[in-house]
Amino acid sequence: MSVILSLLSAVLTVYTVLCFINIIMSWLPGVKFTAFGKFISSVTDPYLTFFSKWRFLTIGHIDFSPIISIGLLSLASSILGGIQSTGRIYFGGILATIIYMLWNIVSSILSIFLLFIIIRWIMLLVSKGNSSYSSPWNQIDSFLQNFSYKVAGTFSKNTFSMTYKKSLLITWITLLVLLLLGNFLIRILVGLCYKMPF
Repeated sequence: MSVILSLLSAVLTVYTVLCFINIIMSWLPGVKFTAFGKFISSVTDPYLTFFSKWRFLTIGHIDFSPIISIGLLSLASSILGGIQSTGRIYFGGILATIIYMLWNIVSSILSIFLLFIIIRWIMLLVSKGNSSYSSPWNQIDSFLQNFSYKVAGTFSKNTFSMTYKKSLLITWITLLVLLLLGNFLIRILVGLCYKMPF
């Protein structure tokens, strides 16, 4: 049984790497048409395409389906590895792994938002709030404005008079606090799961 679990875990790890290579190749379209690219696509596209069909994983122009698909493969590999190392199906360990991996996915998405918001906020400070209509930031702003005003609206009733720069700052601080608090709470929760007797 240990050999089968070890083999399955290794297969999932290799498949995760192949999916990651496919995602990177999507940034370099010419690579997909090489023999190597066609092989990788034929092996991984059915799995990755399954997640890209879920519309709620695309927010604005940002597609989060690759993060979810890679995260689920890593989760399955970790669970199999845990079962193999302990020699038993340990519910607390499986639950701890699921919670930890799900938090990793959520915190990765929040970190991406945080990075975009910090960069955009700095750019607004440097340009003193001016940007041309042909700026590449306009597409990012169309998403960030809705998101930042919704977050800022939870702390202020009058978002109509709030500047975009201020809403970004409030969102930036909120996301940072969420990430720090989330990390602290997840560590406690994972620790409690590992203490479960079954």
